[in-house]
Amino acid sequence: MLIGNLWIPKPDVMSQIQEQYNLPKVKLISINEANNTTSIMNLKIESPTIPLSVNNSLSKQPPSIEPRISAPKIIPEQHVNEQATSINEKNKSPGAIQVGLIDNWQQLQHLVINCQDCKLCNGRKNVVLERGNRNARWMLVGEGPGEHEDIQGKPFVGASGQLLDKMITAMKLDPATDVYIANVVKCRPPHNRNPAPEEISSCKNYLFSQIELVKPDIIITLGRFAMQTILDTELAVGKLRNKINYYKGIPVIATYHPSYLLRTPDAKKDAWSDLQLAMKTFTESSKNI
Repeated sequence: MLIGNLWIPKPDVMSQIQEQYNLPKVKLISINEANNTTSIMNLKIESPTIPLSVNNSLSKQPPSIEPRISAPKIIPEQHVNEQATSINEKNKSPGAIQVGLIDNWQQLQHLVINCQDCKLCNGRKNVVLERGNRNARWMLVGEGPGEHEDIQGKPFVGASGQLLDKMITAMKLDPATDVYIANVVKCRPPHNRNPAPEEISSCKNYLFSQIELVKPDIIITLGRFAMQTILDTELAVGKLRNKINYYKGIPVIATYHPSYLLRTPDAKKDAWSDLQLAMKTFTESSKNI
């Protein structure tokens, strides 16, 4: 007979055991009879007179009475998953999810054209993604489009672009087929101001995706913002130019932006020195391939 979690023999069996082994009598008391005690049952023992002579039958052990063990509670897998999902949703912060690099041109172009991640989208006429050859071994990166670029939807097509094409041609390269040109931000900052940190942060994933897709042998950064974004630094161009830097194993040569060279013609000789370093580095890298 099961009472609570204990197996208790039936009364006739209990009497037989008591007589066989000369055990004290046991009386079961209900919860109400026990004045609402917290136990499931109380055992009231009436002690009989036990003879001094021990019967040989006492050497026999009474049958063991084992408690019934409840099976562990099994929580359905679906319920566990729902609980985990609920906890994750509660702990998820707005900035916890980061977008990975985009691995195909079609998706990249679609996302850039429809991008509204920063306020620059409000004043743009066109997004400015690229010009040149997507399979080029040379990649040049500027900071952001200007007025002419915003109108035509291509980087470096104004006065700065004309100077850049002359620089590329001086390196014995074709601006249309030998290089790939992009900017850090894809929309024109108002009045050609510098791109703000939050604008660069919103847009730089597109640039990093372009680098991964083009897989250039060498990168030339044009100006402070391109260099700082790719090399993840706050140093000025003057601190990192005229030396070889690296982005994910790709040589990076920092030089001045063409618009700066238009305002500061004396810096053109330094820029040409940087381009010569780039050509030397490219030649040496090609020998090691």
